[in-house]
Amino acid sequence: MRRLPFLCSLLLATGASAQQPAPTAPAAPPPPTTAAPQSATRLQQMESIYQKELSTRHIPLLGKYLLELQRQAAVATDKKAYTAEIARVQQIINSGGVLDLIATQQAQAGTMPMPAPMPAPPPPEQKQALITLSPALAQEVVPKPPADSQTATVGEIAWRMEFIAAGTYDILLHYSCPDLKEPLKLRIECNGQVIEKDLEVERGTSSAQTFRILRLGSLALTSDLRGETLRLTAGDKASPQLILKSLLVTRPRPPASTP
Repeated sequence: MRRLPFLCSLLLATGASAQQPAPTAPAAPPPPTTAAPQSATRLQQMESIYQKELSTRHIPLLGKYLLELQRQAAVATDKKAYTAEIARVQQIINSGGVLDLIATQQAQAGTMPMPAPMPAPPPPEQKQALITLSPALAQEVVPKPPADSQTATVGEIAWRMEFIAAGTYDILLHYSCPDLKEPLKLRIECNGQVIEKDLEVERGTSSAQTFRILRLGSLALTSDLRGETLRLTAGDKASPQLILKSLLVTRPRPPASTP
């Protein structure tokens, strides 16, 4: 109750001042209206840079992890856990290879009862994916290479694709082929589709230690594949010439934008 006299005095003073005409003050300038849009644009630019930078860093690491999962799944008796993890990693790669770091940090800190859900996939034209099939991961190689070799001279090689999402993929050959005297016939078979291409003489390499990339063609999948075999045949199996480092299954590059 001690504050009552002070409050009454304050009210009386306020009323008295309200009866006096207020001095005319210059009109305040309207608040800027472009700050919010500029901030939003700046945040969008930062997010775009963030997505691009992390995608280029994450996808190679995820690709190595995926290779190791496929290697372990090939010899495991119970493949269920490996198949689920391969599908999860492939989904991350298909989504651009970028994780929601805030949600991941919260999940690790115990502030979320369940792991963070996977981010929504971007539009199909922005999807990226990379599956690297090396000779070490193959189910069969003809002729059989040394166990510790990173490359293989192949007439035929086949891989089991544990999982690959529906979509269109480019098939790229990472190879060496010295002393190529005539075109070498290459053939890809997967899910009933066949890709054929000749390795021309001018696409040969100067030595067995020199490697090049050759696009063999496109593979169109109308649905997800699980447990399918992808087979590469290169010329005559009895006298193989192609030295294979890896076969790359990747999303096609988007067409270059025209100004």
